[in-house]
Amino acid sequence: MIQGLKPDFVAAFVLADIAIILLAARLVGGLALKLGQPRVVGEIVAGVLLGPSVLGPFWFTWGNAPSFLHCDVSRAALAVGADPATAKIPPPSITQCLFPTQARGVLSIVGSIALIFFMLLVGAELDLSGLATRLKGVLALALGVVAAPLVGGLAIGPLLHNAKFALPGVDGVLPDRLGFSLFVAALLAVTAFPVMARILQEKNLITSDMGVIGVSAAAVVTVAMFLLTAVARGVASNASTGSLVKVFVGAAIYLLVMAIPVRLVLGRTIGTAIEARGAITGTELAVVAMVALGSAYAADRIGIHVIVGGFVAGAVLPARGVIHRELAARLADVTNVILLPIFLAFSGLRTDFTTLRTQHVGGLVLVLAVGILTKWAAGAVSARVGGLSWNEGLVLGALMNCRGLLVLVVGILAVDSGIFTPQMQLAGVVMALVTTAMTGPLVDRSIAKLGAPAPEPARVGAA
Repeated sequence: MIQGLKPDFVAAFVLADIAIILLAARLVGGLALKLGQPRVVGEIVAGVLLGPSVLGPFWFTWGNAPSFLHCDVSRAALAVGADPATAKIPPPSITQCLFPTQARGVLSIVGSIALIFFMLLVGAELDLSGLATRLKGVLALALGVVAAPLVGGLAIGPLLHNAKFALPGVDGVLPDRLGFSLFVAALLAVTAFPVMARILQEKNLITSDMGVIGVSAAAVVTVAMFLLTAVARGVASNASTGSLVKVFVGAAIYLLVMAIPVRLVLGRTIGTAIEARGAITGTELAVVAMVALGSAYAADRIGIHVIVGGFVAGAVLPARGVIHRELAARLADVTNVILLPIFLAFSGLRTDFTTLRTQHVGGLVLVLAVGILTKWAAGAVSARVGGLSWNEGLVLGALMNCRGLLVLVVGILAVDSGIFTPQMQLAGVVMALVTTAMTGPLVDRSIAKLGAPAPEPARVGAA
């Protein structure tokens, strides 16, 4: 029986796939910059272009694929272990042949590592010295942009709870309505922590007051969103209250351990030496990497995702000025230029717009409209309540409205949990593209109203 590609073929595909991804990311990302959009928007689009939406069997099949791609073997492997009477081998397509399933698994791991190190850099760069004086603004903003989507999701969830958007089980019964509505709320509550941080970097705003408040609030929102996702999965699967409580208790313990003992140990072991030397050694760099990966592992096991772990690890590092300078010099270009596009492309490979039909359009428009209203408007109002001006609120509202690829993470979790149909997951893709594309122009316009000088070209955007 066919068991799929041999390991050496998988390694070869991964190398070739990375080269293809980087080529597409640079070309489409460069075009995005010329159109006034952040490069990351182009990288998201590049991922979609490589996926089945454009290169899938809906448009054409690739029956004469070159033999060195071993397309028949990689496709047939998908049916291994399945019931021969019902197993369906996907038709040949460019996406399936160039990005076989086994290679995608490796790309997924590389993408996760990219997120961890990117958020490590964001956490290390964040200026926490004045956070106490901005705490009111951070909490008000985070509360507003979580509460409003929660209410919105619970309001429109019952309207979408039908076979077009809620995935029926094998018995034809729709998933639990409350669990489905909570997943919709999580979809609306997403703020693109990595993409938002990257846009702030591109505009040289990551260390400004608005940048610190925005990124800090986004960190709180991201933790809350993944906790909400955990609750939604638990409700949908009829999990016990005790198992849900474990997630919240685990998150609290994790944050407490990272903020106190881990931070103190790092300060006494490597912090003092780094400060005195003004540089970081290879061993100390390895320690920082181990802390980031360990933190990401703990966050993932708890259920609040690896990106939270990477950010928290960066935020608790000692000798922050020196470490961030050294990390930026050694990791920034590799992470932003090479690794992060792999994550963006992998998400695009799971996106297929060809499954959309006219009957789905109304629901997608509803999700998009409520998603924008409950983040942009709620973000502006919440920032104003937190003591900022209306123009500053509009900047932060636009930033919080940015969804990026995290909304796809929630959508994929809902599909894998048997809650969303693929068409409902596509609502997250549309929201990711539309809201992320909105962010740059809205932020630029709001900054202009503040009378702030135009930012210089940033390292990440120019890369």
